[in-house]
Amino acid sequence: MRKEPIYLSDLSARAARPSAKEYMLPDNRLSGFTLRVQPTGSKSWVLRLKIDGKAKRVTLGNTQTMSAEEARARAHQKLSASAPPDISLLATNDKPAIKLHVLAQRFLKAKQPTWKPTTMKSVKTYLNSAILPALGEHAINRLSTSDIADWFHTYSTTSPGGANQALSHLRGMLKFARETGILPPDSPDPSKPIRRNTRRARGRLLNSQQLTILGAWLNAPPIRWLNVADAIHLILLTGCRSGEIARLRWDEVDVDRLTLTTTKTGAREVMLSKSARALLEVRRQTAHSKFVFPKTPTSNLPIASIDSSWRAIRNQIGLPQDIRLHDLRHTYASHAIMTGETLSMAGQLLGHKRPQTTEIYAHLDGPHLINAADRVSDIISNWISAKPRERRLSCTIWQSAREN
Repeated sequence: MRKEPIYLSDLSARAARPSAKEYMLPDNRLSGFTLRVQPTGSKSWVLRLKIDGKAKRVTLGNTQTMSAEEARARAHQKLSASAPPDISLLATNDKPAIKLHVLAQRFLKAKQPTWKPTTMKSVKTYLNSAILPALGEHAINRLSTSDIADWFHTYSTTSPGGANQALSHLRGMLKFARETGILPPDSPDPSKPIRRNTRRARGRLLNSQQLTILGAWLNAPPIRWLNVADAIHLILLTGCRSGEIARLRWDEVDVDRLTLTTTKTGAREVMLSKSARALLEVRRQTAHSKFVFPKTPTSNLPIASIDSSWRAIRNQIGLPQDIRLHDLRHTYASHAIMTGETLSMAGQLLGHKRPQTTEIYAHLDGPHLINAADRVSDIISNWISAKPRERRLSCTIWQSAREN
């Protein structure tokens, strides 16, 4: 029996109860890392992996003698040691290309005109603290899968999310090298065989009751909160990041869309609903600044960070302390999916480039899942209990539902 993934720790190991049959409890961060619970009550840490293309199960240690973090570190060591065969970028008799730290300088210089200062600062932090100390002296056409795997899995023992982010930046630099001719365009990526650490859903979804509470406040905020209230309202109606709305200029507002020139993922368009268009039209009538949400009515500076205001408003109206301003974006994405939009469509609405990013935002609330489970189980129950003629009718209904 294989149960739903959780974060494996000493606490979860102690809480796991034996069953009539042995079962595996997988970790929700490190793929393949599991807790094996036997009917006798014996518990051990196990790693599932592939060696030479064959599935293997390696016992790391017993929970009585090895802590969860020790087992996790051991699992990363095993994964590093069993990395796929190295990918050779160039023939061994070719001259080494530039070193990675030189490539990093060229990469940053090329990206500086288009990246926001915050993005540049973040990438530099990963480069200086994680990537270059370990790999900076390697010639980029001599980087091997095992080199990268050893670095990645060592980093993952302390920061699995940070390791994922750093790996993305490394891949971005190698892609830049291929696109600019520093490496041959058809050079394979030595990091490609390395699997990222599993990412958990971040943030939370505001349920219907919480949205009602927030909506009542947004529709009649105190005078001093009018500007912030409209900004928060527009975040909810568009799914934009708070910074995108805080910096929004009137020259970026078209009749039916926002044409954002500076976002986390580059320039993009945001389609406006009727409610969003109405909100912006009301603000335009009294606008005296180039910013939609200026610091003061006539200021040519944007509104200060909305986050601090959000925390005060959240406390004032009684929303849970762990609901962040960014969770309004999560809420937009989740409700888009719950109304029937695909992950791909939700991703386009949010401006995501990778479907995997949208999956992290796709929280579904309990009642929605219960209703979905009821619909599916009703169809299955009718199917398994129906007579032959009724089965044909059920099949027709199923097909009709899919087409609609």
